[in-house]
Amino acid sequence: MSTPATVARPTVAAQKLSTGLRSARGPVICDDAGMTPLPAGVLRDHHPLDAAWECVTRTGSRRTTLQVRTIDAATFALRQSSRVNPEAPIGYLVCGTARALLLDTGAVPGADRCPLRATVDALLEQWAGEKHLPNPSLVVAHTHGHYDHVKGDVQFLDRPDTVVVDTDAAAVHRFFGLSENPASTTPFDLGDRTLLVAATPGHDARSITTIDPTAGLMFAGDTAYPGRLYLDDLPAAKASLTAMVDLAEAHGIHTVLGAHVENDGRGGDHPVLTRFHDHEAPFALTVDQLRALRDHVLSVSGDGVFPGDPMTLYVGKAHRAMLMLLARGVARRLVGRG
Repeated sequence: MSTPATVARPTVAAQKLSTGLRSARGPVICDDAGMTPLPAGVLRDHHPLDAAWECVTRTGSRRTTLQVRTIDAATFALRQSSRVNPEAPIGYLVCGTARALLLDTGAVPGADRCPLRATVDALLEQWAGEKHLPNPSLVVAHTHGHYDHVKGDVQFLDRPDTVVVDTDAAAVHRFFGLSENPASTTPFDLGDRTLLVAATPGHDARSITTIDPTAGLMFAGDTAYPGRLYLDDLPAAKASLTAMVDLAEAHGIHTVLGAHVENDGRGGDHPVLTRFHDHEAPFALTVDQLRALRDHVLSVSGDGVFPGDPMTLYVGKAHRAMLMLLARGVARRLVGRG
């Protein structure tokens, strides 16, 4: 019998099947015919990772609440429309033969505004059907605990065969069995696909990084993406970014997947509250960019704003800079550009 939001998990399927992973650098060629339908307003795409997202454009965000991008045959990026919330956060569904991991649930609670659970259900049903397996159980966890990554948790609280991990640091560390040392990883078995999880504070005390050595993927949350890195704890961030680069190099990671895109592809950025993100930079980072971010973080000291590529650092109490960033976003909205 199914049990709502408990810690019970089914055993690993007896028949070991490949998850069908591919390099995240190549496009997926796939016809939507025969696929499990996604909810109205949810766009499925199979574009390369550097393709533009329709859900953050002026026109695309009107007709799309959520966009699903196939990373590989068992990994999906789920991005909320910038009209649903201007943060336009990106979550990830990672599938194994026994259970799946959903990293982040976005910025809005209601399924009427963003049908995240129904989308996840459809993706899992399709994936399991293709593998001739029962639907895997689901773990809902978070790259960190900020509101724009956890608000959708409520959609999963009564979902059968589902664990929703609490957002406080102690609960996260207890669930995954994490050490305080960001260089130490804990395996997390999905069934024929083992992830490695590490505590990586700096942006948030609850931040984690998840890597998939088989697929060459790192899920970095708000710690690494093309945009702005807000740091509450600079010493912790230095240790975490150093460990993340070391882990990437040790495990053959080639693609770093973050939770936002705030840079445009022309050297500028999209300020806070901006709904239209035309000409965005590609959302995936390379390991070379991760190294550059590490070096940038290691080079700074004290509070302030430190421009850089791929991320501008906002360290500590940079109140004036934050107000200016907010003002730029409001101004764009007022003149119809945001």
